Amino acid sequence: MSTAAQKPPNPIAELVLTVVVPSLVLDYLSTTDRLGPFGALVVSMLFPIGFGVWCWWHQAGWNVFSILGFVTVLLSGGLGLLRLDAFWFAVKESAMPVMLGAAFPLSHAWRRPLINALVMQPHLLNQTALQSALNTPERRSAFDATLHCASWLLGLGMVLTACGNFALALWLLGGKTPGSEAFVKGIGTLNWAGLVVLGVPLMLIMLAVFMWLMRRIVAITGLEKADLMNAGRTVRTRVGE
Repeated sequence: MSTAAQKPPNPIAELVLTVVVPSLVLDYLSTTDRLGPFGALVVSMLFPIGFGVWCWWHQAGWNVFSILGFVTVLLSGGLGLLRLDAFWFAVKESAMPVMLGAAFPLSHAWRRPLINALVMQPHLLNQTALQSALNTPERRSAFDATLHCASWLLGLGMVLTACGNFALALWLLGGKTPGSEAFVKGIGTLNWAGLVVLGVPLMLIMLAVFMWLMRRIVAITGLEKADLMNAGRTVRTRVGE
């Protein structure tokens, strides 16, 4: 595989292509004098589908953001075409973060912790130094317990996001006639507003959990933070040799 294919993907670009752009399409092209609700739904789905195909072609695997973006747009537009009311959109908006929140702690029981996909990456942590420092059963046990606790914290953050999504959906869509132009535009607004209003706090929660996790790993392993988060040898290490 080429070096370009191994480069970590840009999460901002992924979110823009799979969530923001499709939401803008639903928001601005769903009027009857443009594409209409069905046409806007079809066009908006092309972005996560196209990005997913591109990732599969260049990286030999499907992109998680493209799949989630496609499902989100399909559910949002599909529920709009079915003329279901705001309550069901609120359920849809809260269902995905609840499932993701539950998946983080449950994944430890499956022996494939999802948190590893977020933080246990070579471009974030020095995996060689970390694994070498976990050289006793006590350290390994404490490390696993810390990851489990971090998964619960992330799950709780996503559940809080789900509650916010539910309330935001009722606020934006409540009182609008299902299937109307105002309702469909509200769906598009809901997609990007949820990303900004609720996504930013979730990112802050994830950052706080990551910082707490780093402090715990430093305490468990005895490594310094500069060594733990550097793929090579630090200046301090070389001077000390």
